[in-house]
Amino acid sequence: MRKGRSHGRRPGPRREHAKVLILGEGETEREYFTGLRQHFRAVHGVGGHSAVRAVEPVFVEIAQRTAAKLIVKEALDRRSEGYSQIWAVFDTEGEDVTHLRSQIRDTRCSAAEATVHTAISHPTFEIWLLLHHLGRGALNGCHRPKDTERLLKETVPSWAKGQARRGKPGTDFADFRGGLDKARAQAARTMTDHYDDYPWTDVHTVVDTVEKHYTTGLI
Repeated sequence: MRKGRSHGRRPGPRREHAKVLILGEGETEREYFTGLRQHFRAVHGVGGHSAVRAVEPVFVEIAQRTAAKLIVKEALDRRSEGYSQIWAVFDTEGEDVTHLRSQIRDTRCSAAEATVHTAISHPTFEIWLLLHHLGRGALNGCHRPKDTERLLKETVPSWAKGQARRGKPGTDFADFRGGLDKARAQAARTMTDHYDDYPWTDVHTVVDTVEKHYTTGLI
C-alpha cells in the first residue's frame, strides 16, 4: 500500500545521506544555486556538523525542458532516484500556476521516494535576485519579465542572464551574497499565489532547505 508524502523524513540509513535536487529553468538559476551551495559550504562546513561529509547534500541541474508543467513532470518522474527532496524552481511568466502546486501536493509517493516541492517567482526568478538589493516597494513596476530584467540590470550592472563566460557578464552569486538575508526576509513577506500585478517569490523556502542540509546534513 502506497503511503502519503513524508515531508523529507526517511527511516534508517536513508536519513543519514539526505540529498536535495534543485531543478531550475536555465543557467541563471543553476549559477545562483551553485554559488549558494558553495556559500553555505564555506559558512557551515568548517567546525560544524558537516565538517566532513561522504555525500554532497545538494545537487543543482537544469531541467530537460523549461516549460513549468514539464519541470514539474520531470521532478515527479525522478522521485525514485535516491533524493530526499526535489525542488522544481520556475517562473510564472505572468501565468497562474496554482494547478501545478496542486498537482504536486496531490501526488502520492512511497516512503522510499523523494518529496517534491516548488519554489516559484512571479513573473520571473529575477524578482528573487532583486530582493537582495531592493525593498519590495521598488518592485511595483515589475509586471512583465522584461521589466524585471531591466530593473535588475540597472541595479546590478554586471548582471546578465545565464552563465558568465569568456569575459561576458552573467549571474554571479557574489553579486547577491551580501543581500541574502535581506532577500529571505522580504520574500517571506510577499503574497504568494496572487496573480495580479504585484510580483512575489517563495524561493526563500528552498534556500532555507539548502542551508539546513549544510548545517545538519539531515532534514
